[in-house]
Amino acid sequence: MQGLGILHLQPTFQKLVRQHDRWKTLLTVEIGKAKSLMEKETLKQSRRDDRRDIGKKNGIFNHGIKGIKKITGKYNTSKPLTEVKISCPCGLKWTWQHASPINEEETEARVLAWAQKCTANFRTHSLKMTQDGLEIKLETLTDMLPLLQATQNPPLDLGTRSLIYDIGPWKGENLLVGIESFFQKNAYHPFATCGNSDCSKAGPIPTSTIAHNTHLEQTPPTRSIERFCDGDTCFTTHPTNFRSNRHHIRDRTFLDKAGIFDFRTIASGETIREPVTTIKEFSQFIARMPSHKAPGFSEVPAELFKQALTSFQKRIHLLVNEILTSKYDYDTELLMAKVILIHTDKDIAQKIHTWSTSPMTEG
Repeated sequence: MQGLGILHLQPTFQKLVRQHDRWKTLLTVEIGKAKSLMEKETLKQSRRDDRRDIGKKNGIFNHGIKGIKKITGKYNTSKPLTEVKISCPCGLKWTWQHASPINEEETEARVLAWAQKCTANFRTHSLKMTQDGLEIKLETLTDMLPLLQATQNPPLDLGTRSLIYDIGPWKGENLLVGIESFFQKNAYHPFATCGNSDCSKAGPIPTSTIAHNTHLEQTPPTRSIERFCDGDTCFTTHPTNFRSNRHHIRDRTFLDKAGIFDFRTIASGETIREPVTTIKEFSQFIARMPSHKAPGFSEVPAELFKQALTSFQKRIHLLVNEILTSKYDYDTELLMAKVILIHTDKDIAQKIHTWSTSPMTEG
């Protein structure tokens, strides 16, 4: 009434207006418009929620399907995998223990001599001293673990240390390290924590290393992956498998003691073996049997049951009911199944070799 400009009328006249058919028609039209608007808003909100759910699911598979495609170069099969982008530790940095000793020749020379001694056996690296501290950055990622071991006892002039990360892109000899880091990070348990009781930091860092055999020159170097913890109280490789904390979780014996599994949802002696009551229901089961499938040990294909006469289906119906009601005991061989792996690749030897040397099979 306010919209029509008749709200000023007396209640008696307003009551007459509400009883008029024209008023009811206008009111119905306005209600219809409001419902249509609400339906549009509901549809828009549903689509927005669907997009949000799809985004969450895509996030779950971000390091799964898409990651494997990226690592194996399946985005473009004609282009080989030449580089990967993933965050990997590639160096160390220290902050000064006290005020910056730059321009203090004795302190600077002492720290520089120690750093050069630690990195004497590394092939390529960069060493930089700044107002904030000391930085050692590697170009070969497999030297990361030897660098951590070589710098265990820094001078007193150096204070807190931390890792330096870079996303690459990693190429050449660093390519395999990036691939290993990708699969190792996704293989860890989501709640994997450091086993050191004083640390318990979550999120282990995989570090690849190469051990050269000094006795046999013909033997290729051995690759391995260590689990590193960058916690303030730890900052060392983990002596055991850092992959999961499943051994820290109680088993289900406490549930058994509490009697959680003492009750039954199905009473003892009950059975789900009920006969198929009508031939119509049995025919529907036959119609849903998959065609062009291996018949199994019985050597009877599904097409035979589907194309059989009604009299034959009735006899099979009686036989099935005899089995379901335990009036007929069948041999255990009838319950056997055979699974055959079908190879779809051309070069099976190359496929097996690639899989056996894949980083996913480590550990």
